[in-house]
Amino acid sequence: MRRFSMSYLTAPVASPLESIRIASEVGYDHLGLRLHPTAAADAPSPLLGNRTLVAECRRLLDDCGLTLTEVESWMIRKEFDLSHSAAAMETAAALGSPRLIAVADMRGTVEQAEIEDRFAGLAEMASGFGLGVDFEPIAHRAAGTHDEALSVVAAGTGHGAGLILDMLHIDRMGISPNALAAIDRSLLHNIHLCDAPPAPVDLETMVRHSAFDRDLPGEGALPLKGYLRALPADRPLSIEIPMMRLGDSVSPGERARRCLSASHRLVENIDGLLA
Repeated sequence: MRRFSMSYLTAPVASPLESIRIASEVGYDHLGLRLHPTAAADAPSPLLGNRTLVAECRRLLDDCGLTLTEVESWMIRKEFDLSHSAAAMETAAALGSPRLIAVADMRGTVEQAEIEDRFAGLAEMASGFGLGVDFEPIAHRAAGTHDEALSVVAAGTGHGAGLILDMLHIDRMGISPNALAAIDRSLLHNIHLCDAPPAPVDLETMVRHSAFDRDLPGEGALPLKGYLRALPADRPLSIEIPMMRLGDSVSPGERARRCLSASHRLVENIDGLLA
C-alpha cells in the first residue's frame, strides 16, 4: 500500500504542532518539517533549543501514529559552516529517524568538487546522530544533473547518504523513466510528488515553479505515471506542492487535503493499471 507524507511546503505553518495536527486530521501517514533554515533570512524553527516543545511534538506524533520522514534543508554553499547544524540534528533525532535533505546553491556559485566535499562532511556529521542525508538535485542549481547528483551522493558513501527525487526536478533535468528505473534502490528513501506546468525557458519562471507555484497531481504537464511506474512503490510519497498563488484564500489544512486527495486518485489509477 502506498504511503503519503505531507512535506513542509504543502501546508507551511509556523507551529510544528499545527503541522502534525494537520497531517493527522487530513489522513497522511508521515510528514516533514523545516528545522534548518535554507536561507539566512529564514526564521529559525521554534523547536531548536526548546526541549519541552520537542517532547510535546514527539508525544503528539506517537499519539497520532505519524512518523517524521524528512527534515529541511541544508543549502550547500561555497562557505558551508556545519557548526550551526548540531542543534537541528539533535532535534531531528529526538523526533524519530527522519532523512535530512541537502540541496546545492545556484550554478556558478560553488563547484562540483566543493559540493561533494561538503556533502560528505554533512553526511558524516549526521551519522553521528543516527541520521542519514539525502541530496536533492535541482535542475537550475549546481549539481543539477543526474550524473552530478549521483556523484554527490557517492561522496557520502558509508555515512547513510541517499538521493531524493522530486517529480518537478526529474522533468526539468530530463531524466527518463528508464534512467529512473536503473537507479540503485537502496539510495531512495522518500520520493517527492507534485505536478507542474510545462518546463519554462527562463530561469525566473523555473525558480517560481519550484518554490512557489506547483500543481496538484494530475492537473499539470508532468508525465507522473511514467515516473511512478519506474520508481519503487514501497517508498513514502512526500507530497510537496507549494501553491503560494492561493494566498490566504485556502487554509493550510484544506491545501493539504486537496493535495492528498489528488495524489490518492493518481496512484489508484496507476496501481489499478499494474494490478
